[in-house]
Amino acid sequence: MLVMVATFLVPIILPRGKRFTVPIVVGEIIAGIILGPSGLDLISIEGDAVMNFLLEFGLAYLMFIAGMEIDFNAIARIAKDSSNHKEKGLLQNPIFLGPFSFLLTLILSTACSFILFKMGYISDGWMILALIISTTSLGVVLPVLKEKKMVDSPFGQTVLLTALLADFITMLLISIFASYYPKGVLNIQMMLVFLLFFAFAFIYRTGKALIKIKWVTQIIEELSHATAQIKLRASLVLLISFIVIAEVLEAEMILGAFIAGTIISLLTEAPDRRIEKELEAFGFSFFIPIFFVLVGVGFNLPVLLESSDALLLVPILLFIAIIVKMVPSLLFRFAFSWRETFAAGSLLSARLSLIIAASAIGLKLMIIDDATNSAIILVAITTVTIAPLLFNGLIKTADKEHTLRERGERAYSDFIALIREHDLEMDRDAVKAMFEFFDTNHDGLIDIEELAAVFEGKLPDADSEII
Repeated sequence: MLVMVATFLVPIILPRGKRFTVPIVVGEIIAGIILGPSGLDLISIEGDAVMNFLLEFGLAYLMFIAGMEIDFNAIARIAKDSSNHKEKGLLQNPIFLGPFSFLLTLILSTACSFILFKMGYISDGWMILALIISTTSLGVVLPVLKEKKMVDSPFGQTVLLTALLADFITMLLISIFASYYPKGVLNIQMMLVFLLFFAFAFIYRTGKALIKIKWVTQIIEELSHATAQIKLRASLVLLISFIVIAEVLEAEMILGAFIAGTIISLLTEAPDRRIEKELEAFGFSFFIPIFFVLVGVGFNLPVLLESSDALLLVPILLFIAIIVKMVPSLLFRFAFSWRETFAAGSLLSARLSLIIAASAIGLKLMIIDDATNSAIILVAITTVTIAPLLFNGLIKTADKEHTLRERGERAYSDFIALIREHDLEMDRDAVKAMFEFFDTNHDGLIDIEELAAVFEGKLPDADSEII
């Protein structure tokens, strides 16, 4: 009850002013810290099966939503648009910016971890530390971008793609490393993780084939309303199935959840993407806010403050964690403004779920010690609190003309998609006549008031409200 009350109150009581806005994610984590052992000690997840289930499934559902949010069609469209303009170079293409930015992050993380090892700050495991530092919290990047309504913009898609690669590749490499390290050799069980990708390809191909069969789509549409909600049920079955497959193959659970989300994204062809919106509403109203509150509950601040070794490593790791993200993000300047570039670097510096999970794996395998693990957790809490605040502070003063142009491009794309969906054909004279019809005062210009007046006068009330 306390957790649910916290998820309800946090969005209401957070500062939402023009000058200072606290992201809901940060508020939920702080609420958890206040309610947990570090604060009032009213909630504990130790040994509580229900709480641990909500924590785990909340993380899985968040990765599921993250997979859905990667709009592959939009990314391809942005990349194609960039390649079609001769004045634009390769560095303005999100398909290049995302992977190359992450590659630089991985190189810098490896170099910094090796230096820490040589200087004696860590006794072993510099390679696993490099992977841990390379992570980005997609679970934080996604809600913050959604809150700013930037997920569908070229800037949002580029940041999201970079965060996706950071989480996806480090997740896979850490899983492989964890399987390889105990025995020192690659084993068959570890290689089975790639069956997830075969399952992904099979389900995707099968789904694409089925939605082309008329009677199958008719049955799905008939069962998509009222109590059946067959599309939602199928999506949740897919999510759970890939989580189970990942667990059976001894891979990370969040890898399976993310793959399930990408399948939903690839199979969703409706322009309104209604199924995705319904799944998001379900997740962001229940499982995901609970997850962030419980992350705060699970953080034990007094124990960390008592460790002098952890406190010594914190500023060093914090500096490295920021540098390995901010430096590669400078590539964003080729496509975006300076404020957006620094905003991207600050948001990508946020770490949370994956870095804590990876650190726990390293501790379990005795690759890193308790002090390093404690420092990593404190760095994660620090970055996940500060990074969204910096992003919001920078992005609210970003180039307004650039933002307006992006909104115009999205609106234009939606307009064209609607025309194509209804197979409408209009010749040049018809389009000209339509705009002359809108020009009610016949001055050769159309303003918003004229456009609204035409719709309100010529359309039924319900249709005019939609417009």
